[in-house]
Amino acid sequence: MLGIAPPLAPPPMTVRWTYKVNPAEPTSITGSPVISGNTVFVADSAGTLHAIDVQSGKPRWTYKTDDSFATTPLVYDNKVFLGDLSGIFHAVSVENGQKIWTFDSESSVNASANLCGSSIIFANDAGQLICLNSANGKLIWRESAGDRVNSAPAIVNDTAYFGGCDGQLHAQDAKKGKELFAVEIGAPIPSSPAIVGDRAVVGSDLGRVHCISLSKRQILWTYQNPESEMLFYSSPAVADGLVIIGARDRQVHAIDLQTGQRKWTFKTRGDVDASPVISSGRVYIPSKDRNLYVLDLKTGKPVWQFNAGRSIEASVAIGQNCLILADGSGTVFCLQPKQ
Repeated sequence: MLGIAPPLAPPPMTVRWTYKVNPAEPTSITGSPVISGNTVFVADSAGTLHAIDVQSGKPRWTYKTDDSFATTPLVYDNKVFLGDLSGIFHAVSVENGQKIWTFDSESSVNASANLCGSSIIFANDAGQLICLNSANGKLIWRESAGDRVNSAPAIVNDTAYFGGCDGQLHAQDAKKGKELFAVEIGAPIPSSPAIVGDRAVVGSDLGRVHCISLSKRQILWTYQNPESEMLFYSSPAVADGLVIIGARDRQVHAIDLQTGQRKWTFKTRGDVDASPVISSGRVYIPSKDRNLYVLDLKTGKPVWQFNAGRSIEASVAIGQNCLILADGSGTVFCLQPKQ
């Protein structure tokens, strides 16, 4: 989970198609879209999972539930996995949108799922980390995560790394569910960590980003935003020795991975809750000011921007030589580089 996407030709870009998840009324999208093969998967606040043809923008199918989705779909083994705000976790057929199985986690699911081997791991608002068999939805293990967890765990070498409202970075054995260790951060952690070798990088409240040594189980450095203590809600992306992360101070921050020193910032006009995506030396990051910004990775200089017309909370998806963007009114955009 480093926020690295496949190569994409440089902007400017044009709109290939748009898709409204609910033409009758505004319906928000807070979980990011996902491109898998020739299909875009996106879930909305009305409790509908949409499968859209990536070339034409035409719907393939929809899967409807009784509650809202706030998470990013996970695609694996011809299934789409995600939890809803009533606590039900769903496995849906990629081919036809039919339910394969569901599991009641008994608490709202705001955290997206991740994969360890053939097992699905996700957290809920009851502060539980849950592992399911992806084939049949049977419970493998369920353990306390300390407090509410809003984000997907990063899973490396059968270890799940995650943070939550208890202000700790946890390392959990992803096979057995037992906690290996926890490092105290001192502020709630709303997002997923980025794991780079022996280092975990994660943002927190109080305007801080932390780099933790996994072997020493201690903080190597803490970046303190000098202008604000506003929350780093965005998950970090890491490339070329730089940590890129958005914050509710309305800025994008670039931090040196080795030293924790600021390299550059870019100001927007809205909170930056979306996580950055890095492709071909460029940073793609939306803001609640309605714009998608494309920045030069090394300098932070703006390369291009696109106005969606509504606030954007979800990260972009890049693949199949296009970019998928979803805004707060339920419009999905497919952008493609000009030829």
